Amino acid sequence: MAGVGFELKKLFTARTAAGHIKAYSYSALITAGPFALMTSMVLAVQSLFAYYGIEGEASQIFVASVVYAFVFSQVFSAGFIMVLTRYLADSLSLGHFKDATASLFGMGAILTTLGAVLAGIFFWDKPLPLLTKWLGYIFFAELLLAWTESVYLSAIKRYSRLLLSYLAGVLLSILLVWLFLTSTSMQPEQSGLLAMDIGMGLINLLFLLHITDYFGMPREGQNFAFLPYLERHWRLFFTATFYMAGLFAPNILIWQGEWGVLVGGTYLYSPIYDVVTFYAFLSILPLMTMFVVKVETNFYERYAHYFAYITQKGNFREIDDARKDLLHTLWFELRHIIEFQLVFTLVALAVGNYLLSWSGITYNQVNMYNVLLFGAFFTGLLQLVYILLVYFDYQKSVLSLSAVFFVSNLFLGLWGLYYGGTYSYGFTFFLAAALSFIWAFLKLNHFTRRINYLVFCSQPVFYRPTNGILTKFTLWLYGDDYVNLEVPGGDAHENEP
Repeated sequence: MAGVGFELKKLFTARTAAGHIKAYSYSALITAGPFALMTSMVLAVQSLFAYYGIEGEASQIFVASVVYAFVFSQVFSAGFIMVLTRYLADSLSLGHFKDATASLFGMGAILTTLGAVLAGIFFWDKPLPLLTKWLGYIFFAELLLAWTESVYLSAIKRYSRLLLSYLAGVLLSILLVWLFLTSTSMQPEQSGLLAMDIGMGLINLLFLLHITDYFGMPREGQNFAFLPYLERHWRLFFTATFYMAGLFAPNILIWQGEWGVLVGGTYLYSPIYDVVTFYAFLSILPLMTMFVVKVETNFYERYAHYFAYITQKGNFREIDDARKDLLHTLWFELRHIIEFQLVFTLVALAVGNYLLSWSGITYNQVNMYNVLLFGAFFTGLLQLVYILLVYFDYQKSVLSLSAVFFVSNLFLGLWGLYYGGTYSYGFTFFLAAALSFIWAFLKLNHFTRRINYLVFCSQPVFYRPTNGILTKFTLWLYGDDYVNLEVPGGDAHENEP
C-alpha cells in the first residue's frame, strides 16, 4: 500500500484548506471506495427486495449467501494471499516480471479448486435448490479471485480506472437484479445472486485487463513457481490465517448461540450482531486512510534510508542516525494516528447512539455497538503494528500477534457463548482486541529497542533452502528453468514491462 500512499501524498502539496479537503477526500475514495461500493451493491439489492415486497426467507437466503461468501473467502484465502504477496514483492524487486501474471492464474486455480471442494462439502446435504447452491459458490469463487487480484493491483497506479471497474460492476448488478425481479420467474434470492455474480464477474474481468495490460499475458510463465514460498514462509501463511480467523471468530461463535438464525436449513447467522458489528467497523475507515497517506509513506521513507545504509556499506554513524530517525518517525506517526482515530471513534459513538436508537435497535444492542466500537479501534491499531512488523520480516513475532488475537477471541468467545450470555456479546471481542493490541505494542517496543541486533545478528548466516514436497514438486515441474528468487545472484533477467 505504500505505493498508493506516495501517489496520494502528491495531492497534499496544496497549502489551502480546499486543497487539503480535496486530497483527503480522494485518499478516502481510494482506500475505502471499493469497500463502500461493494457494500452499496448488497444494500441496493436488499432495497429492491424491500421495494417489491420480497421479505422473509428469500431475502434472508440472499443476505446469508453473501455473508458466508464474504467471510469464508477471506478466512480461506488470507494465508495464500499473504505468501503470494511476498512472492510478488520479490519478483518485482528483482525485475522478474515473466511469471507475475502466470502466478495469478496459478493461485486462482488453486483457490477456486480447493474452494469448490469446501463448498461441495458444505452444500452436500443442504436442502437449498441446486441452482441457489451454484450461484452461492460462484460468488464465493469470484471473491477468492478478487482478493487474489488485489495483490497485483497494488502495483498499478491508475486508481481511478480501478474504482470505475468497481462502479461498473455495482451498477450492472443493480440493473440486472431489477430486470430479473420484474421480467423473469426466477426465485428472488436466485435473481439477486445471479445479478451479483455477473456484476462481480465484470469487476474481476476488468481487474484482469488492468493486470495483463501492466504485466503482460503469461505466454511462457511458470504458474506455480510460488509454491516453495508456502514452505519457506509458512509463518506468514498462518499469521494471515489466524488474524482473519480471529477477526470473524466472534461472529461465527455467536451464530451458534440464541441469536443465531437458521435460514433455508443451510445458513446459520446472526442478523443483529452482524449488522451492529458492520457499523462498528465502519468507524475505522479513517484510520486506514490516514495510515496509507501519512504513516506508511513517512515511515517507509525512513525505512528505505535505514536499509540503504546497511546494504550500501554506510558507516556506523550513518546507520545509527538513520535508525534514530526511523524510530522517531515510527512512534510519532503511530501516536498521531491513535489520536486521530480516537476522535472518529468518539464521533461514531455519539452519532451511532442516536441513529441506531432511531432505527429501532434496542438499548442493549446500542450498548453492544458502543463496546464493539472500541473493539474495532483496538483491532485497527493491531493491524497497524502487524503491518509495521511485517516490513521488518519479523515473522515469529507477527505470528505470535495473530495467534494471540485468534486464541483470545476463540476462548473468550466460547466463554461468552456458554457462560456469559447475550450480555457478553461484543465485550469478549473488545477484551480480546485490547489484550492483543497490548501484546502487539510490547512486541513492537521490544523490536525497536533491539532493532540493530535483530536486523544484523538474528538473521541466518547462510541461506537454507527448503526441500519439502512443494519445493520438490516445483523442481520436478520446471526443472532447470525454475528461478529461486531468494538466492542472491539468481537468474532474473526479464525486462520490466
